[in-house]
Amino acid sequence: MAKKGAAAAALSAEDAASLAQLKADGNSHFAKKEYDTAIACYDKALGMVPADAADAALLHSNKAACHMMHKRFKEAVSECTAALNGQPNFFKALVRRAKALEQLGQHKAALADIQRANRLDTANEDSREHERRLKEQVAGKKPAGMGNGLAKKTSVPAKAASSSGRQVVFPAKLSMGDDTRLLQLVPGVTYLELMEHVRQLYPAIGPFVLKFVDKEGDLVTVSHRNDIQRAMQESVEAASRGAGARVQLTQQALPPIRLQVVKVASEAEVPKIPEDEMMYVQQMLQQLQKSQAAQKAAQAQVEQPEEAQPPVQIDEWILQFVDLLKEHCGIDPDKPLECQEVGQDRLNAAFTSMMNEDAKAQELLGQAEEKFQDQVCYGMYNQATVHQYRAEFLLFKAAREGAKAASVSDEVEKHLKAAEAQLDAALAYKASFLDGYLGRSALAQLRAKVAADYIITPTKPRDDITDAKERAAAEETASKEAQKSAMGRVTPEGAKAADSFFETAYGHIGEAVAHMSEEDKAKEIKPMKPTAEQDPADPDSQTSIKQSLLINHGNAKYEHSILRAAGSLEWKPLVEEAAAKFRQAGAHPTDIRNALKGHPCADQMADIIGPEPEPEAPAAEDKKEEKEAPKGLPSLGKPGKKKESA
Repeated sequence: MAKKGAAAAALSAEDAASLAQLKADGNSHFAKKEYDTAIACYDKALGMVPADAADAALLHSNKAACHMMHKRFKEAVSECTAALNGQPNFFKALVRRAKALEQLGQHKAALADIQRANRLDTANEDSREHERRLKEQVAGKKPAGMGNGLAKKTSVPAKAASSSGRQVVFPAKLSMGDDTRLLQLVPGVTYLELMEHVRQLYPAIGPFVLKFVDKEGDLVTVSHRNDIQRAMQESVEAASRGAGARVQLTQQALPPIRLQVVKVASEAEVPKIPEDEMMYVQQMLQQLQKSQAAQKAAQAQVEQPEEAQPPVQIDEWILQFVDLLKEHCGIDPDKPLECQEVGQDRLNAAFTSMMNEDAKAQELLGQAEEKFQDQVCYGMYNQATVHQYRAEFLLFKAAREGAKAASVSDEVEKHLKAAEAQLDAALAYKASFLDGYLGRSALAQLRAKVAADYIITPTKPRDDITDAKERAAAEETASKEAQKSAMGRVTPEGAKAADSFFETAYGHIGEAVAHMSEEDKAKEIKPMKPTAEQDPADPDSQTSIKQSLLINHGNAKYEHSILRAAGSLEWKPLVEEAAAKFRQAGAHPTDIRNALKGHPCADQMADIIGPEPEPEAPAAEDKKEEKEAPKGLPSLGKPGKKKESA
């Protein structure tokens, strides 16, 4: 560890030489990819310098770089934070921590770091591009096209494109597990470019192989741009068969190229980048550098060059609102688009099967119809959530002003009825649209809170606190105070009035269970991993529909218990029922325990929470940081994100 105190005596000549040698040795080991040995050298060097010295910040940042190479992103964040504690404006540490946070899926925190970095004089084009990409991720956008191989969507007829010099754009569907992304490819895209683009889409994926589905339905490994060209050629042939000789082939007729991401055990199983592609990319880079140098030279000759435009800034409230839509109430702007994309994919496949007199065409048409129905339903669901937000906005405003929920209940009910009408329309259109029943349940629970006058005043983010732990602690304290204040307004009469609404909410969840497909009902419930170990990109971490509904039911019981506790009514049986639902869903005991400990009356629940478990034997790797006790079960705290039956 670095020495404490800024006033430490200057190093002797001998110590200064030793320090320089340790840093040089660490850098040498890093260059040789001996990262753990490099860390050991940097640690020894840190023992020789004060904690707030520039050398200490540099050494911590170097350690973070080593951890990044080993994909130890939490450790990288910790080392960067140590560097920034001593040197708050250390550009490299800010950028490095942003990258590590991004790999951990903490995009908002990563964006805050990269924005801090870009306010410094040392900001560069790479860091500004990183900020732009993070803003798109936080706002829910997918990464844009890359290099000369991935292009923006266009609609140029294939034959006309050839004669006019414009490139044809091939639609492609990239799938990994249940996740499907839409890409656009142009002729000439290399294997290297495509692999790098997939890594941008799935930053924490690890080793993987790309495959495409050929015309026989077989999975063909992609290892060269010629394989991508073959997939494009088959797309053109399929479109030609569909169009026939009667009409001109258009780009809209091109069926999407179906790509699959397949995880493998090690990088040794990943096909290497061909030498001809490496040479091609290097030539393209050299041409780009020459072009940029020529542009700079031309600009230098202009007497009054145009002032560079600042990077486009997205207002923070927009980012927060999109986050609010996706995380709190479950509006996902991409969901209807995904349904449309998958439906179109099935429709194209069905058309090809029809041309080949394949009996599977009817099945594919049915699948396409169902996806298009989902698209319609999600549009109605999102409209319902907008009305729900309008109701909550009125309630939050009343809470901030110290007014009772009853003072705005009439206006709130108008918005809730409008939301209900949208959900009713969605369910009338498709009775198996499970999110519709969960949406109804959420409205009933909101009505219960209005009846009980249990409205928690929203707390503002403490962006003024730079230390992440301190900021989280301050926000948690404010949230607990807001909840305590809301509970203090609940009377026994109000809590009793809420009971009937919660019973209605349970009934709607029961309707969702009844409308599950037979396949989903028959699925075995597998034990979940702890939340801290779950990887959203790992299919094994995905909850089934049955598990999602059980957790929704448990969370409703949990919320109901809080209202009854606030009204001094019997509440413990509801907590026990909530815990039983969580266990039935296969939730990990650690998550269930944390959920119970997050209850505002946890100090009265020793008999339900039970004794602290025996500590496990320490693992070889560093212990994971403990997470704050959540409210309800963290894996599915809010409704609206559940998968629809296929």
